[in-house]
Amino acid sequence: MKNEEVKWIVEKEEVAFKHPFMQVNIQQVRLPDNRVIPDWPIVSLRNYINVVALNESGEFLILKSYKHGIGYSNWQVMGGYMEPDEDPLATAKRELMEETGMVSDEWEFLGEFIVDANRRASEANFFLAKNCRKVAEPDNDDLEDYTIHWHSRGEVEAALTNGQMCGLSYASAMAFALLRLP
Repeated sequence: MKNEEVKWIVEKEEVAFKHPFMQVNIQQVRLPDNRVIPDWPIVSLRNYINVVALNESGEFLILKSYKHGIGYSNWQVMGGYMEPDEDPLATAKRELMEETGMVSDEWEFLGEFIVDANRRASEANFFLAKNCRKVAEPDNDDLEDYTIHWHSRGEVEAALTNGQMCGLSYASAMAFALLRLP
């Protein structure tokens, strides 16, 4: 027996908060059993990419930086917001170059994911870039101050389990990359 998709019906929606990086809408939704939820929040953040980068020796490129939402420095992979109508792979290539001065000719798409299944938030696109090589100095105008390090697979796997890589998006991208690597 095939499951029929049952959708919530949006009866009305209004913007509750708007900022260049975020918008929160409040929806009045009717559930399939006819109950009404008058104030269901839908959060819209900018779509983004994360890149797991490897050099020719198979080492993983890790950024170490403070993230204010986390509250302390941690291990990260490259990432950045997509510009309106920008292709995810184009964003990934741009961000790798801006943040590290590196390029790759070997890109693998790891997937597109909705960040919060109930509130939507944004779409995350994950990529694996192999055999990265430096061709320029980083040219990053972000607020972030980070350092770049190369780590072995074992060190990265340990960082996933010991809390060093605690951002869910970074950890997810890395886990998907590890699943694809021999």
